[in-house]
Order: sequence, then structure tokens, then C-alpha cells
Amino acid sequence: MSLNLDTIIEFAIKQNASDIHLQTGNKAILRINGKLLLVEDSKPFQLDEDTQEFKDLLNEKQHIYFEENGSVDLAFSHNEDIRLRANLYRRQDGLTLSLRIIRNKLLTFDQLNLPPVFKDIAENYRQGFFLMVGPTGQGKTTSLASIVNHINEHRSEHIVTIEDPIEYIFHNKKSVIEQREIGTHTSNFDSSLRAAMRQDPDIIIIGEMRDQGTMQAGITLAETGHLVFSTMHTNSSVQTIDRIIDTFPENKQKQIRIQLANTLSGVISQRLVPGIDGGLVFAFEQMLITDAVRNIIRTEKIEQIYNALQTEEEGGYVRLEQCLVNLVREKKITRETALAYSTKKDLIEMFESYNK
Repeated sequence: MSLNLDTIIEFAIKQNASDIHLQTGNKAILRINGKLLLVEDSKPFQLDEDTQEFKDLLNEKQHIYFEENGSVDLAFSHNEDIRLRANLYRRQDGLTLSLRIIRNKLLTFDQLNLPPVFKDIAENYRQGFFLMVGPTGQGKTTSLASIVNHINEHRSEHIVTIEDPIEYIFHNKKSVIEQREIGTHTSNFDSSLRAAMRQDPDIIIIGEMRDQGTMQAGITLAETGHLVFSTMHTNSSVQTIDRIIDTFPENKQKQIRIQLANTLSGVISQRLVPGIDGGLVFAFEQMLITDAVRNIIRTEKIEQIYNALQTEEEGGYVRLEQCLVNLVREKKITRETALAYSTKKDLIEMFESYNK
């Protein structure tokens, strides 16, 4: 990458930052443990569209996309251990380059403190449709990468990933992994997902469910006996089901309900919340789909899912508030943090009473 960002990137890595925000004319801003911090002694960032530095920053397809849309996604390697996912965009008084730091060292479930459901999914499922959901910056891609890494180390599978852009880089171990990047190796998600059907995959990774086309393709691939993983920006597992169905026009929603009921295997909604020790702590909602939930999806009564799951005795459902209360009890987060990150604050008191 021709634009000289090495100094600020190296500084951000040493500070254990997750993101770098560079606005033309302003000093760098880092996100560390969820908080934005100004780098006081950095030089103001400068990048203009009519300079050679800007021209060297993007390839031909990215330039065309930027001109048409005013923003573009890209990714590049800083060294063997660090990649950066970037979004370059116009704003009112200049350009902004937002960078997400990806530490390309693939970590185990234990190292990431992920719950047992991740290992169960990676080892015991051969088909179905799993979604990792949550707001931006909550570790969805890292969680998904840990599943792929575990499968790669323990199973012999053909894994095809379709990403925009490629973030974590995998190397063949027990599995054969082929990573495809939108705009570099394929023109769009729709065509690459259709092509995946002819590539003899066992597992397909869709970087993000963005629209009706990717959602339909993911469901269809799962219907044909593949194991499909993807991510979405939603706040809860039940909201995820509603979001998928509502993406389709009304005349197609009945069919999508049937397909989704038949294929969806589980949804993990996750958060990275501030810990007592100053770091970030993994909190989650876990929903493994049961026959009762499948029937509810078919009958359009999504609001009944919570009640159905709470009566299950198989342990496939963990509510976010239940997880937060457990983290408070383990002295990993404060009660105030639990309340701040809960979707229904009254459930915090309910789960607290269960633990007394």
C-alpha cells in the first residue's frame, strides 16, 4: 500500500487498538477497549482525491466503485501477523479512512473465552445454517474465523469462503480452504454463491448477509445439504429471524419462512462489553433451533419463540441477560455494565433472583 501509514499502524498495534480513524486535516483517533482516544502527538492526516497517493491506494475496480458510491471497502496486509480491513469514504469536508486491525493469529475457543456451543458447532454439525450476529465491532468475524480454524484442524472438508473483503487468511491443514474476495476474485456475492454450488463444497462461509440475494443464497445452499455460516448486524437471535423474513417481499415471505424453518440451525448474538479489569469480555445470547421454534417460524408467530425456548430443557438457549448476570457473579463485569448492555433490563433482576 503506497500511502505511508506504517507509523500510526505500528503505534495502534502496540496500544492494542481495534480500530484507527483517519480524517483529512485531523489527528488520528484510535479505538481501544471500546473507547475512542485522540493520538495527540500524531500529524494531521492528509489525503486528497487528486493526488498520486490516492490513485495508488485503490485498484481500478475500487476506483470505479468509489466514484459511483462515495465509499469503498478494501483490505491489505501490514505484515505476516497483521491485516487491515478499511473503508474509505467522502465526508462533508474531506476523506476519512477507517481501519479495523485484524491480528491474523488464529486463536482457539479457549483463548477467546468462547462458550462450549462453538466447539459443538465446529465438531458435530455437517449441514445447516448458522448465523453470528451483533452490532459492528463485536467480534463476529473473529468468532466465525475460530470456527473455521477449528474445523480446519480437526476435519477433512472443502471450505469455500466469499468475503468482502478477505479478513483472516487460512492455510490448508486437514481441510481444503478456498477464499474468494468480492471485486478481486469474483464480481459479486450472487454470482459467487451460485458458482459455489458447482465447486463441490462441504462448508460455505458468507462474510455477511447484506441483502435479499445473499440471504436467499445462504438458505438455498443449506437446503441442499451444505453447512453454511454467515454474519448479520442484528441485536438478538429472534430479531435476526424477523429481519431475514422482512427483507423479502410479502408474496415471498411464506416460502422463506418454510425454507428458514427447515434450514436454520442456530444463532449466536454476541457483545464485547467493558470488563472490570479494563479489557473487553465476551457476552452472548445462544439460540439453537428446536422443533418447537421451527413450527413457530412457519406459523408467523415469531414473538412466541422466547416462550418456547424458555420451556426447553435441552440447554440450547441462553439469553443475553442470563449471560450478563453470570459475568457479574463471576466479577468480570459490573452490574451497571450488565444493565447498560441488556436488551430488557427487567430480566437482569429476574436472573439475579434465580441465582440467590
